[in-house]
Amino acid sequence: MAQVCLDNIYREIMLLSDFERQRLYSLMEKELYQGRDIVAYTTSGKPLSQMQYVEKIEKAIAEADRGELITDDVLEKEIATW
Repeated sequence: MAQVCLDNIYREIMLLSDFERQRLYSLMEKELYQGRDIVAYTTSGKPLSQMQYVEKIEKAIAEADRGELITDDVLEKEIATW
């Protein structure tokens, strides 16, 4: 079933002009890679895509909303032990 669907899509794409086909490929590529550009790095140097960065921010906000925070005093004491 899926192969029939793919065959139909392929046939439709082949009916497009070269210009239309190139425009379609460009739009597909843009959609495919949207949000995957490196926009930040972790403190250990690991690159983060836009999607990963947003996920980390949303996770941090959810933790804060649940009250999972470290106070300044606790953080200062922890830093002193480093």
